[in-house]
Amino acid sequence: MANYPFIFVVFAIIAYGIAFRVYGKWYDRTVWKPDPKRTTPAHMYMDGVEYFPVSKYVLWGYQFKSIAALGPILGPFVALSFGWLPALIWIILGNFFIGWLQDYGAIMVSVRNEGRSFGPISYELTGPKGRNTLLGFLLFYMIIISAVFIYLVATFWNIFPTTFVATLGIFATGILAGRLLYKYRINVVRVTILALVLIVVSIFLGRLLPIPSNFLGNWTIAFWAVVVCGILFAGSILPMPVFIQPVNYVSFFPTYLAIILILIGALLSPITNISLVQASFKGFYPDPNVGPLWPILFVAIACGAISGWHSLVGSSTTSKQLDIETDAHPVGAGSMLSEGLLALASVSCYMVLTNDEMKVAAEAAGGVRNIGSWVYGAVKLTSAYFGGGEAVKNFLTTYFGVVLVIYALTVQALVTRFWRLISAEVFGQNILGQKYPATFVGLLIPWIFAITGSWINLWLYFGGSNQLLAGLAIMLITIHLARVKSPSIYTLIPATFMIITTLAALLWEIYDFTRAVLGYLGVEEFTKFGLKVAGPLAKPSPDAPYPYPTISVLLNSVFILVGVMLFLLGLRMAYYTYKAYFRFKAEPTPAMARESA
Repeated sequence: MANYPFIFVVFAIIAYGIAFRVYGKWYDRTVWKPDPKRTTPAHMYMDGVEYFPVSKYVLWGYQFKSIAALGPILGPFVALSFGWLPALIWIILGNFFIGWLQDYGAIMVSVRNEGRSFGPISYELTGPKGRNTLLGFLLFYMIIISAVFIYLVATFWNIFPTTFVATLGIFATGILAGRLLYKYRINVVRVTILALVLIVVSIFLGRLLPIPSNFLGNWTIAFWAVVVCGILFAGSILPMPVFIQPVNYVSFFPTYLAIILILIGALLSPITNISLVQASFKGFYPDPNVGPLWPILFVAIACGAISGWHSLVGSSTTSKQLDIETDAHPVGAGSMLSEGLLALASVSCYMVLTNDEMKVAAEAAGGVRNIGSWVYGAVKLTSAYFGGGEAVKNFLTTYFGVVLVIYALTVQALVTRFWRLISAEVFGQNILGQKYPATFVGLLIPWIFAITGSWINLWLYFGGSNQLLAGLAIMLITIHLARVKSPSIYTLIPATFMIITTLAALLWEIYDFTRAVLGYLGVEEFTKFGLKVAGPLAKPSPDAPYPYPTISVLLNSVFILVGVMLFLLGLRMAYYTYKAYFRFKAEPTPAMARESA
């Protein structure tokens, strides 16, 4: 059994069960002490638009689909540079001690503060300077995450020719479902059944109507990125019930089914005889293009163990829909641990591929090893118990390729919408704070980054900023707990670890981009490092010159500046959060204050 993914999947599922049922329940009773009789903001300010109570089962599905993206899917491949064992350990321990505490805590902090998001909460806890610093950090953070997801979706459509039409079909299904549910009031069960049928039809249509790869040559990725931005623009400006809500609802079914199918394949691996073939540990610094195990591993797996994005979703939307306080634990902790299962499924996909199979997957995916390997590994694990025929493998290849697109697009639609809302808060009545210009700028800048940046460096920038946001979010949770005199040590330690680790990772990435630019400019110590670009500006072959070297140098220099800004804003925000924490910690409890008086 030890040579199969079976044993590790079983161990991780047991660990997650203990985190939810044992540690989670104890923490719930000890720290937050939720009261089912306390009125939540969903009831207090119910308007049927933003504030409204939702069943915990429905809210769990919404929370999961709003947080689960490509972090737990593609991040483990980068972490595989160190071996699958470090990745597996971080996915399990990160979730157990940090991830779900942040997701649950973000919801509860907002609920206990009248449903306010982290912007106004940070103002109250850290002052106007802390709040402004956090908002500035969020703008840079969202540029990076948008660049990563725009590039990846464009790449998915290019390397999996059958996925574009299928994606359009599923999104159209979501919009149709929204109309049937909200305008015509048709029963949700009937609408769901219809949506499931149309999802299958969409996948078959994708196979019948493939779009050729590289049909525009080097500019194909740039074209697909424009199409992505068009969809995201619509998602940002249209009302939630028209686009994002129904599309996310419909998308939940194929994306969560993918997790179940892969994990079933891993559990059946002793029967299907699919064994572990990747190295368990490759060293602390095996690849200079990736970096050292610490801090890079902890930002490479973005979202699979912990994610700052989750705190934005929990505090900005989920908290406003919580029916009773006791629902926060199953919704927040349950959805995070479910995303941990997605990361576990992804590691299983990579564990079972030989190096030769990864090369074949890379060739099939246009040289992009991580994307091709996830789909190839998922097909290998699942087709083994579906009969293994070519027709089955072809259908599953399209299906898992579409799943990648949906995971990215549905969450990125929320990111773009949040960018618009935060821009309005930062810039006010200025043109950059207005609905359409803010959305346009929030997509144009990431589009430029997406088609000119190295994927792995964009990914690690995203991971570093995302995990730093997680550390800052946990600190805000810790400050609230210190203010109300609840135990805060269980969040203070994880917050400190994440802040130090992610600041170090950002420094590494700044150094990495700097040495690439200096190497291209001919600085002797760095001449072995080339520019880090992708898309139309990349080399057509390893020995070819860059087609637009001046632009490439300038854009890589911009990446250096973005990294410096992220680092400085994160460091400044950390200062304000720790300052506020120690201030509240030093304040006497109400009982002590009365005695001293």
